[in-house]
Amino acid sequence: MTGPRMFCFVVAGAAFVAVSRTTHAQAPDTVKTDSTFDIRSFWRNRGDRNGLTLTSGKAYNRVEGLPIMMGPNFRGDLGRTTLRLAVLGILRTAHSAHWDSENLGHSITADARFGGRRGYSFGASSYDIVSPVERWQLPEPDAGLAAFFLKRDYLDHFGRHGARVSASAFSGEVATLEMSYAHERWSSRRERDVITLFRSEEGWRTNPLMQDGTVHLLETRVGLDSRNAELNPWAGWFLDAHYEYGRGHLVPFQLEPTGFLLGAAPGDPAAPLTTYGRLFFDVRKYNRISPNTQLNARLAIGGWLHGDDLPLQRRLSVGGIGTLPGFDFRRVDIGPDVGQCAPEGITIPGRPALCERVALAQLEYRNELHSDLIDMFNRNGIRVRGAPFTVRPSVVAFVDAGRGWLVGQRFGELRYPSGALPPFGTYRTDLGLGLDLGVAGLYVAKAVSSPKEPANFFVRIHNRF
Repeated sequence: MTGPRMFCFVVAGAAFVAVSRTTHAQAPDTVKTDSTFDIRSFWRNRGDRNGLTLTSGKAYNRVEGLPIMMGPNFRGDLGRTTLRLAVLGILRTAHSAHWDSENLGHSITADARFGGRRGYSFGASSYDIVSPVERWQLPEPDAGLAAFFLKRDYLDHFGRHGARVSASAFSGEVATLEMSYAHERWSSRRERDVITLFRSEEGWRTNPLMQDGTVHLLETRVGLDSRNAELNPWAGWFLDAHYEYGRGHLVPFQLEPTGFLLGAAPGDPAAPLTTYGRLFFDVRKYNRISPNTQLNARLAIGGWLHGDDLPLQRRLSVGGIGTLPGFDFRRVDIGPDVGQCAPEGITIPGRPALCERVALAQLEYRNELHSDLIDMFNRNGIRVRGAPFTVRPSVVAFVDAGRGWLVGQRFGELRYPSGALPPFGTYRTDLGLGLDLGVAGLYVAKAVSSPKEPANFFVRIHNRF
């Protein structure tokens, strides 16, 4: 590996690990907690500073490689009004950062925030970006690190080119209500020549085809976050409720006994009008039951609500390290495919998510460890980027249950009526144990509902949820 490829490899590794930098003096991270700094905040984006911004967005995948975002960033305060403007060009490093339309993009955002602890804001943006299909499953940098080091991309991706306007009301950092309208062109993206640290001789999993076309999106999002800390919470609630209404002309698709078929080309009059409604809830509760232990729970549920079938960009799945780590990602040969809802006998390149609804429940018990050696480190003090860091390793025990399904007239174990939930006996379940070291967590998970499946070992940067 020499010449441009070596240069891109060095740039990708350095920029991804660095996460983000600016040309001006760096402001300290702000973490919503009264506890000491958690080293996981190294992975946080740090904004709200004037100057030239250079960031990777903490992303790395088989479609873009490293998306390098660079441009001016401005913030100004006028009394109780805050104005922000960021104009970022995007250069992707796939194919050795070859200068072509697939490697170029942009993200321009402007917003005005009125009020202090309580108030409202208005924003507008223009963008040409690559977006994951199911970001709720696995956040960055976990997904990006898996791709960069192990050549395992646990997300699917598609192109979004359009503009968006939004309005929101907020109460401190606890509650937010946002409404937005966007007009976008969706496009399929192919996996490309993206370098990795290991397994470079292996090929990438195919990035599945999506339903290309134009779409109008009306979205409403309700957020509630009363956690004492964002990255390592001990107490509080987290709620993200998201309703999306979509209307547009998208390439139709259908599943036939012979395989997966896409219909008319984008812009062809045969591309039908598609309208749909999608509702999704992600609810989490964190409970400190003693000074050193906590019991946390999560419920993620939702999907199709009304209208036509969901487009592929809005389909869902479960399975893999972000949801059911006891099951291999996109595993299809362990009975009815309740993980991604592909009909039996049909193999689709890239094995995309096809479920119209999913339900996932996660429960974990955490116990913080103490010893003379750990206490010595904490007494002497450790600093990361100028902030005090406390060593807090914890043992984590967890159990998960989840599945996906299609909506319609009951058929086998994959399709259920709109008002029904599948029987619990059809859910995939697993359990596991791990050691959270603060910097990262090391875990092992074992499938329970399919006991013949081998145990899986995995690493997470962020907490599991």
